[in-house]
Amino acid sequence: MNKPDAFTESIAEVSVAHASVAAEIHAVSQAAYTLEAKQIGCADFPPLRESLAQLQQSPDRFLGFQQSGRIVALLSFACSADALAITRLVVDPAFQRQGIATALLADPERRFPLASRWTVSTAARNQPAVQLDQRLGFTTAHATTSAEGIRLLHLTKARIWNVGKKTS
Repeated sequence: MNKPDAFTESIAEVSVAHASVAAEIHAVSQAAYTLEAKQIGCADFPPLRESLAQLQQSPDRFLGFQQSGRIVALLSFACSADALAITRLVVDPAFQRQGIATALLADPERRFPLASRWTVSTAARNQPAVQLDQRLGFTTAHATTSAEGIRLLHLTKARIWNVGKKTS
């Protein structure tokens, strides 16, 4: 397995405003979400309903992981002055289990070092995602159930920075 730091050169912010980029992101998302839907046993998985047009209207920012000139994984997020919410993390099934998701989750911490609160949500039955989030310091804040009956875990990670001040 590759080390996440070795991937930093492969990760770049990409824009869904560009039709070809949006099409790549949509294709990777659909492939990854199709596999996840099978893994969690959900026939009507909401992310699979997202159209290319809806994706292009997303207010989120996107980090793409490129290999051989194409996007094979991506992370989308929304951020404010002190918080970052991860809204999507998908890896093409052919590229899973290579450390790419770990690298993508680590990248925003490098880009936004002062964000003190991080959030992510995932299906409770998606054990690889839950285990990855927990390994990276996220803890379960609460759980909900979607309209489709999917139990969702909402995880958070707080970072406290000591910038010349005493923290408690």
